[in-house]
Amino acid sequence: MKTILVTGVASGIGYYIAQQYIEQNYHVIAIDINSILLDNCTKYICDLRNEEEVCNVFNQIQHIDLAINCAGVSATRQEFIHFSASEITQQWQMNFLPTFNAMKYEIKLMQPAKSGKIVNIASITAKIGMKNFLAYSSAKASIVNLTKVAAIENHQYNILINSISPATIDTPMIRRKYNGKLKDYSDIYYTHDCGNVHDIFSIVKMFEENNFMTGNDIVVDGGLTNLFII
Repeated sequence: MKTILVTGVASGIGYYIAQQYIEQNYHVIAIDINSILLDNCTKYICDLRNEEEVCNVFNQIQHIDLAINCAGVSATRQEFIHFSASEITQQWQMNFLPTFNAMKYEIKLMQPAKSGKIVNIASITAKIGMKNFLAYSSAKASIVNLTKVAAIENHQYNILINSISPATIDTPMIRRKYNGKLKDYSDIYYTHDCGNVHDIFSIVKMFEENNFMTGNDIVVDGGLTNLFII
């Protein structure tokens, strides 16, 4: 039985991915700073920004076949000149450090086995310039580059590391911005709607099954960055 570790499982993408693997009878290790509402899995409450807490959790884990790092939060949106250095640092800590810390210990577990796969959830904002997204996009861009560097450094251990950069995905976090509803995205995405959590899970499954991809970032954005209409 494969062991799958998922971070950021309290809701949204991480919750859905963990739930799908539980239903497929994998051994799932679920990590989040908040209460975990999943059953039939191994749960750890952990602040992934805190390396000491991360180390303590991973000392209890013996093996991982696949890790999916989803932990992160939405960020303050405002113009570049209104951000303070402390706000940038805070958002980087909240959206980059959880992936960095988790990856460090995931890799330490995988290296002796000379086997493993890691998938990081970044963002389309890491790929393009978007107004008012300085703090969040900078942190997510760091995840994309972290993925590429780690993939290069760990190829000799047969550890394959990739990332996914989604645009808008229908999650509770997105719906909270619009009073529980989902806005009309038909004029934004060429698929006529935003994505959903299964769209992201399908890419995770592809990475799980694929053995010829590492250091890649897959954009899942409804055609936003690749298409235009004349």
